[in-house]
Amino acid sequence: MVKVLFGIHCHQPVDNFYEVVDDAINKAYKPFLETAKNYPDFKFSVHFSGWLLEYIKENDKNLFNLMQKMAEDGQIEFFSGGYYEPILASIPSDDRKHQIKKLNKFIKDNFGQTPKGLWLTERVWDSSIIQELVESEIEYVIVDDYHFLSTGFKKESLYGYYTTESNGYKINLFPIDKNLRYMIPFKPVERVMEYLNSISNYGLNPAGIIFDDGEKFGVWPKTYWWVYENGWLNRFLEILTSQQNIKPVLFSEYVKEEKPLGIAYLPITSYQEMGEWSLFAEDFQEFEHLKEFLINNSMEHYVEKFLKGNIWHNFLVKYPESNRIHKRVLDLSISGKSHKKSKVFLENLMKAQFNDVLWHGIFG
Repeated sequence: MVKVLFGIHCHQPVDNFYEVVDDAINKAYKPFLETAKNYPDFKFSVHFSGWLLEYIKENDKNLFNLMQKMAEDGQIEFFSGGYYEPILASIPSDDRKHQIKKLNKFIKDNFGQTPKGLWLTERVWDSSIIQELVESEIEYVIVDDYHFLSTGFKKESLYGYYTTESNGYKINLFPIDKNLRYMIPFKPVERVMEYLNSISNYGLNPAGIIFDDGEKFGVWPKTYWWVYENGWLNRFLEILTSQQNIKPVLFSEYVKEEKPLGIAYLPITSYQEMGEWSLFAEDFQEFEHLKEFLINNSMEHYVEKFLKGNIWHNFLVKYPESNRIHKRVLDLSISGKSHKKSKVFLENLMKAQFNDVLWHGIFG
C-alpha cells in the first residue's frame, strides 16, 4: 500500500500588509481547509508560522475554530518550526530553541498537540541544528529529495524516511518528492494518481511525500480558479480517499508504523534552485550553460547528482546589504544576551530574525 504523506506550509512575513495576508487567507488557506474538512479520511499535516497563526486567531476566528476542530478530530497534524520563520542555522543555538519552543507552546495551548515534526525554513538543512531540534522534542524534519540525490542516493530509495545524527543526537528526515511537488495541484488528478500508484513498486508501504506552499492552492496566478472553481481539489480528494491501495496518513502515524530505510548524512543544503541563486552572476550564467548542455545531451540524471550551486550562505557574500542585516541581528543576540530574560527584548529579537528580509527574489 502506498501511504500518502501530504502537508502544506503557510507563512506570511511579520507585519506584512494586512490586505496581502487577508488575500492569502481567503484565496488559499481557508478554502483549502474548508474543502479538506469534507473528506475526513484525508489526513494531512500543516505548518503555519507563528505570526500568521496569531493573525488568524485575532482576525479570522471561524478559520481558527475550524483548525482546532480538525486537530481535535485527528485529521491534521501540526508541524513546528521557528516561530517567526528564521533560517535556524543562521541564528545562535539558544535562539533556535526559543523560536521552536515558542511555536510548540502555541500549538499545544491552542490545538492540543505536542508537535514532533518540524518545517525547515527555505528547507535549509545543516546538521549543526540537530541537537537543538532534539532538545525541543522534535523527532522528524522535512527536506527535499534533492538533499539526498545530491549526496548520491537513488530516487527509487527515497519513498520513506531516514535517520541521521550529530554528536549522538538522532533525528529522522523525510524527503519531499519533487515530482509530486511539481504535479500538485497543476497536473490533472488522473496523472497524479497514476504517479502515486507507480510508487507501489518501491518497497513495502512506500510513502508518497508532498509538503509544499499553501499559497499554491489559490494565491499563485490562476490557481484559485483551477483548484476551487474548476474543482481540482475536490476531485483530487474524492479520488484519493476512495483508493484501495493508497491511503493518506499523518507523518506521526508513518513513523510509528514503518521503520526508517537507513541512515543518511546530508551536507549543508537547501532546495536545488537556492543553490543556483546563491551563485555569483557570472557563475550562474556558466552554470546554466553547463546544465543546458547536460540536458540536451541526454545526461539530465547527472544534474541533480553532480551539478551543484553554492550553499545558501553565499547570499550573504553576494548581497552585502543582506549580510549587514544578518550580522546586526546576530550581534544583537550575542551582545544582548543578558537582556534575554526580558520578554519584550526576546520577542523583538526573535521577530528581527525572520528570514524574509535577507533575500533578493520574488518570494522575499
